[in-house]
Amino acid sequence: AIRKAGALAASILDRAGALAKPGITTEEIDIFVHDTCIENNAYPSPLNYGKFPKSVCTSVNEVICHGIPDARELVDGDIVNIDVTVYTEDGFHGDCSRTFLVGESVSDAARKLVDDTEEALWRAIAVCQPGAPFHAIGAAIQDFADTQSYGVCPDFVGHGVGQQFHSGPAVVHYRTVRRGSSGTGFGLMGNAKGKAGIDYMVAGQTFTIEPMLTLGAVKGRFWDDD
Repeated sequence: AIRKAGALAASILDRAGALAKPGITTEEIDIFVHDTCIENNAYPSPLNYGKFPKSVCTSVNEVICHGIPDARELVDGDIVNIDVTVYTEDGFHGDCSRTFLVGESVSDAARKLVDDTEEALWRAIAVCQPGAPFHAIGAAIQDFADTQSYGVCPDFVGHGVGQQFHSGPAVVHYRTVRRGSSGTGFGLMGNAKGKAGIDYMVAGQTFTIEPMLTLGAVKGRFWDDD
């Protein structure tokens, strides 16, 4: 069931990304994602989650994540992250995101940032196996980011996903030997604790890895919910 949810989310993300062209608004992308979820007997998980008013997150340019779709038209040279999560009739959430290039005028630095962030993701995935410590994920991302002189945003984490939209473990994306869920507010559901309180991966877990690399400052500025 979790594979089915992930596959549906990925399919919708592919199709939503194809809409990311100059002149299209992120609100139009939101409407597409919402309607496509409903057509597939699923619910868009972000809608009304923690008062989030839309069905998908669209984060343009310097927006780190959780951007709210609006009436601004995408322009040639933008980059936009689209984050799709669906809740299926089987009772599972599937969560995925990708950053898309808009038009032909995206700067070389932005193109490289997008490509290198994906590379960081694959390097993090490569360390995942039963018995591996969760802090290995952050180490893999940070090690690669350092070689490219990127910052790593510390404000957001990956998370467990399945029958709940967000659950433990919390997946930190920067180098740390702390427990993966320390200070994040997430519980330790599904984690195997080893020596020194370190959390280890166990077979059957499902979680997101969401590296957020930056060309500049790593700390975000937060808008009020209202």
